[in-house]
Amino acid sequence: MSSNDATLRTYARTIQGYIDRTPHVVDGATRDWLDRTIEDLPAEARIFELGSAFGRDAAYLAQRGFVPECSDAVPGFVEHLRGLGFDARLFNALSDSLSGPYDLILANAVMLHFTAAEFAQVATKLCRALAPHGRFAFSLKQGQGEEWSTAKLGEPRFFRYWQAEELPAVLTAAGFKRWDMVAAHTGRNHADWLYTVARPD
Repeated sequence: MSSNDATLRTYARTIQGYIDRTPHVVDGATRDWLDRTIEDLPAEARIFELGSAFGRDAAYLAQRGFVPECSDAVPGFVEHLRGLGFDARLFNALSDSLSGPYDLILANAVMLHFTAAEFAQVATKLCRALAPHGRFAFSLKQGQGEEWSTAKLGEPRFFRYWQAEELPAVLTAAGFKRWDMVAAHTGRNHADWLYTVARPD
């Protein structure tokens, strides 16, 4: 079983635990990043969210006047999202194709579950699904190496940590031409994060 499949199995078994132990309010560095990401998007922008989970970020986008397309690779999360009234579908970024063009693809705390090779594969796929002036916004845990962690959910999840200097080569190879990257120290269990908005134009 791949590291991603094993991580998805953990999420499938711990949906309510994840909902209970994850903040339900978008604030701090995450809110600043989302606000920067959407500040000049028209209300009719086509937005695809990868790994929507229980819909916190989608709800924030909806409050700002957007209609995001939600997705998750865990069926239980998709059912939960639909129950909340979101347009949601089952989507595995590694194995499923994605047609665009999208003005924004959002992946908050999602890309960190991929190996470096998987990250490159998914970033390339998402870049191709963007409109010419679209953007890909994603967040990563800052650090070194990779590990399996049972923190928060009590079952193993795979994490690949990143340093800011690693990303330009990967993003360039995926087809992105420019990006904004902000390192933030947060009050979360893993305090140091990288918030990025990458563009293909």
